[in-house]
Amino acid sequence: MTEKLYYKDAYIREFTATVISSTECDGGYDTVLDRTAFFPEEGGQSCDRGIIGAASVSYVYERDGVVHHITDEPLTLGKVSCALDFESRFDKMQCHTAEHILCGIIHKRHGLENVGFHIGDDEVTFDVSSPLSREELLAVEDIANEVVFRNLEVETFFPTPEELPALNYRAKLELTEGVRLVKVGDVDLCACCAPHVSRTGEIGLIKILEVMNHRGGMRIWMVAGKRALTDYRIKYDNIRRISAILSIPQHETAKALTEYVSATEELKAQLKATRRALAESKADTVTLTDGNAVFLFPDFGTEELRSFVNAALPKVSGILVALSGRDGDYKYLIASNSVNLTAEIKNINQALLGRGGGKPNAVQGSFASTLTDIRAYFNV
Repeated sequence: MTEKLYYKDAYIREFTATVISSTECDGGYDTVLDRTAFFPEEGGQSCDRGIIGAASVSYVYERDGVVHHITDEPLTLGKVSCALDFESRFDKMQCHTAEHILCGIIHKRHGLENVGFHIGDDEVTFDVSSPLSREELLAVEDIANEVVFRNLEVETFFPTPEELPALNYRAKLELTEGVRLVKVGDVDLCACCAPHVSRTGEIGLIKILEVMNHRGGMRIWMVAGKRALTDYRIKYDNIRRISAILSIPQHETAKALTEYVSATEELKAQLKATRRALAESKADTVTLTDGNAVFLFPDFGTEELRSFVNAALPKVSGILVALSGRDGDYKYLIASNSVNLTAEIKNINQALLGRGGGKPNAVQGSFASTLTDIRAYFNV
């Protein structure tokens, strides 16, 4: 079995070990050391990365007590120097300890269980057994950050089988042996295999971002530590830019943007009505046609084409073709009261490099042909 240095000291950055084996596998080489500080993918947390000798470690997993490192090149058996990507490791330590604090508070205040957890390179989520209101979550967040500010000690230990039954700890599974507990001051006691910070003050800040109802409970997105700072910087930059665009103070951006969107929707509705009226006025100019007719409106959208066709179709005895766009990229709406277009559209598309379909009296799609070819096909 591999000696797991991350259980002894979560802050190890560099260490030496002995390479026991290094064999080719999918994705590189499966390398086993006699001891390691690389935490494998386990308990909902993604694995550590770093280097072993000159080889990069891309993935780490554990099987039957042996920790396997996937490296990009083979390693010679014997002593080797190793180094973790400690910035990534510490980031996960901050987030994982913060998750313990949040879940411990939710459990004590609301009696809910943690039924899922994931910490990756981009996001941290955890699931609880029942939904909480926004006000309840804000209260939990406030208490969690008070725990951070109190700078409580975070302890990890393996209780004996005799001690374990007397301990009131959280766990997703029924555990009977080899149980490792993480104790966060007087806030939480939870079974966990991952590395954590030694004091809550190292977390810096805890922030709940988003929530959604999930399988009868709730999924919660959160950030902590450096991720919380990064998240704040991104959002602050967006608010600062919106403030500059709207020429209003930052604390008034939500109200101003709401008013702007409302005004924009009104203008869109007015523009839509105006363009529909324009399309209908174009239809008024159409004369009675004994045969087919092709009309081009380069800047019309689908709704304008439809308004035009609906108004003009009674004046065309054959097939009415309404186009928008340019040569090689036309959108079409074709209608007829005398021709079954469902039966004809395959031939039309084949001849004019088209795609589309619809109902017997109306079809729509696109042509990758020229206006000259389209007019010629419809004998216009």
